[in-house]
Order: sequence, then structure tokens, then C-alpha cells
Amino acid sequence: MTTGLDLLAEGGTVTLTDGTEVPLRYSFRALALLEARFGSIQAVQEAIDGTGKGAAFGPLHQIIGAGSVGPGGFEPHLREHVDAKGNRTVSDIVFRRRTDGTDLADLLDPGRLDDYVGAFTAALSKALESRGNGRSPVAVTDVSLPTPGPSSTTSPSVPSTFHPASSGT
Repeated sequence: MTTGLDLLAEGGTVTLTDGTEVPLRYSFRALALLEARFGSIQAVQEAIDGTGKGAAFGPLHQIIGAGSVGPGGFEPHLREHVDAKGNRTVSDIVFRRRTDGTDLADLLDPGRLDDYVGAFTAALSKALESRGNGRSPVAVTDVSLPTPGPSSTTSPSVPSTFHPASSGT
């Protein structure tokens, strides 16, 4: 029998640059956000390029952001595009902290990528594992990131200037 805590699918926490620890939880809502952004859960895994020749940071931001929705204190803000036929596609999701509106992307530390990958891999695997329905668990497999070369540099991030409007309460 699945208990309420099992359904939270928490797998770890990520530490942000301001020292805040955010639990990652892949609820139905979080998984739906990932599907909206990438098309499928399988595509989420394929979105991270471990060769160093493609995208890694953008997809990681989206995956960590989806896991931080809800108890993690972040809210998703979707950027959608509608084509001439009325088909909607989600091009980006910005995750803003509820308390101060800070963008999650401004709080992620590139030096902690291994920690982030470990946390979201554990949480996503737990969310997708079998709950006694006769199926084998779906595992998140080998997520590898490009290794920065000797010429890699990191520039400091610019603080977000977003200030959410008062709700009037």
C-alpha cells in the first residue's frame, strides 16, 4: 500500500547559491510540466546532452525547476507559442520563488551540477517507480554531463530585478 509520504516522491534537496535548501518532488503537476516542455518523460532524459556539444544547462534548469514546484517554494511561469493552426508549444518555463520572485536560474550554482543531477535523478526515479501495479519500475538512467575543458569560464549571474505585484491581501 502506498502511503501519502510515498506519493511525494522526494529524492533529495538542492542547495541554492543563497544557501536555501530546496526539496525536489516530482508530483503529477511537475511531471506534466516536464511533458509540456519536452514532449514526453523519455524526451526529458534525451534533452540533456552529455557530449558537451549540445544543451545541458537549460534542460537541467527545467528539470530541477519542475521538481521545486510546490513544497520547494517555486511557481512555474510558462512561455507558450501558438502557430497559425492554433497549436500551442511551451518554449520555456521560468520558475520564480513565491516569497521574493527570484528566478531559480539565478540561484543555481554550476559548480554543484553533480549534486543537482544526483538529487533530481533520485527524485524522478522515485516518482516513476512502480506503485504495485504489476509493472516494473521506470528508472532514470545514466545522466552524464559535459566536463568543462581547460578554457571554460563562468561569469557571475546578474541578480533578478523581478518584483511580484501585490495581490491586495
